[in-house]
Parts: sequence; structure tokens; C-alpha cells
Amino acid sequence: MVPNAYKVVQRQTVSGRALEREILERVTSRMRAADTTSTKGLAKLHDALRLNRNIWMTFAVDLAAPNNPYPDELKASMISLAGFIEKNTAAAASDKDLLDTLVSINGSIIEGLSGTAAPADEG
Repeated sequence: MVPNAYKVVQRQTVSGRALEREILERVTSRMRAADTTSTKGLAKLHDALRLNRNIWMTFAVDLAAPNNPYPDELKASMISLAGFIEKNTAAAASDKDLLDTLVSINGSIIEGLSGTAAPADEG
């Protein structure tokens, strides 16, 4: 079908940053939308959290690669965030504040990947 063919072409032509942003947007949306008052909703949250953790672990592996071109300070910060997410993912399913923190981290990275992050204060 044509719509499916378009999606394949879109995936093949999207830049790395745009793809990373899209992936984070999707998983973050799933984390926000999960209804933790039902068993089904809680299962969806667990799935979204597991996916989020896997995404961040993939980021960490990529950032730790010797040929990764990003500045060392950025790589260290991102790997540190990945470690935080690794450590806290399971607890986030039952801790709303921690879940909000994970969503906020993703949101900040999404902004950065979009080029919409506010510039740091100078001075």
C-alpha cells in the first residue's frame, strides 16, 4: 500500500537526530498516557518504561563507542542520564514523581534534538 511505502521511505531518509527525537516522543507519549489505575494501563506503562530504558541503553552504547563524534562532556552527561534511567525505571512504575522525572528528562532531550531548547544564560 502507498501509505506503508511512504513510511518506509520516510524512515530511510529521516536524519539521526530527527529519528531519535521521534522515538523519544513516541515513548514519552506512551509513558504520559498510561492509566495506572487499571491493570491494563499499568501493563502499558511497564511496556513503555521498558522501551524507554532500552532506548536509553542504546544511546549509552552508541555514546560510549570510540568513534562517537560528540564532545566528551556531552557524552558523559548523556551516559549519566542513561545510568539514572537504568537505575530508576522499575521504581517509576509505582512512583509518580519518578515517572514525571523520566518524562521530563525525555522532554528536555526532545527539545534539544528539536533545536527548541532555551539557550543557557550567559554571565
